[in-house]
Amino acid sequence: MISLKRLSLFAALVALTSAAHAQVPPSSDLPPSHDGPAHDGPPPHGPGFAAINDLEHLQRLYDMSGRDAEMNAVYHDVLSKTHDPALRHYVYVALARNQLKPANVDQAIDTIRKSLDEDIDTLDKQAALRPKR
Repeated sequence: MISLKRLSLFAALVALTSAAHAQVPPSSDLPPSHDGPAHDGPPPHGPGFAAINDLEHLQRLYDMSGRDAEMNAVYHDVLSKTHDPALRHYVYVALARNQLKPANVDQAIDTIRKSLDEDIDTLDKQAALRPKR
């Protein structure tokens, strides 16, 4: 059984914690809240989403058949065909992940560095197009 002394101490601690929490003003260094809840709907659709979905299915099939190394050629083919930054970023990350499977770390690092270079170039181009204030 819980003694009356312990129960009183517990109640006092709960009351003190609640009172202290009520006294603390909200922090001003928190980021502003968004207008709506995050991830409140289905994932985005469109050609980029469809291509990523297809690549994920292909990767899964190649993995299941033990031919996952063949997927690297598919990723290189996609990189040679698309200029979409989001799709290219996804493909670079997936390609690097695939290159790590046989533990080819140097090749995976080279792939991610190429992706980083492209991402920085894309950001620079977008920044140059923005109107200056």
